[in-house]
Amino acid sequence: MVKIQTLWFCASLLLTCVTPVLATGYAADEFSLKATFLYRFAQYTQWPPPPRSAMRFCIVQYPQLLQALQTLPIQVDAKAIDDGSALALCDVLMVGLTERAALQQWQALLAGRQLLIVTDNAEAYRQLGMIQLLTSPDGISFQVNLQRTQSHQLQLGSQLLKLAQQVD
Repeated sequence: MVKIQTLWFCASLLLTCVTPVLATGYAADEFSLKATFLYRFAQYTQWPPPPRSAMRFCIVQYPQLLQALQTLPIQVDAKAIDDGSALALCDVLMVGLTERAALQQWQALLAGRQLLIVTDNAEAYRQLGMIQLLTSPDGISFQVNLQRTQSHQLQLGSQLLKLAQQVD
């Protein structure tokens, strides 16, 4: 049963990546793939009650990813945020920050919040990330900080954890 669910996750991720390619005739770019991963991470994350009616994605300093999320073939509620005042309206937060001082400010703002925090930056992952997207010539993979995820009262699905390159 677990293999079937893992295969379904991989197939659904592939289908979401390939659909825009088939529709446009062009290869999916890095930002489209990252947007797809972000969307799938949300599907395999369990938040504490009450249940969410729809996932809300917030993006910090990553306009290319925001645009890619908004152009997915699936309706996605995504918006850019500049500060912590809008965090109550977010379920998934993609952090594009790279400066250590800014990351420390966000770390204080995010303490204890029930948000899935994703980044593709090593420093942001060390300071506050739960999932880091890793880009290589072979494609995109990810690693998970399970302890940090659990400290924010979130649970990642076993299928997601099995596909992670590394789980800390």
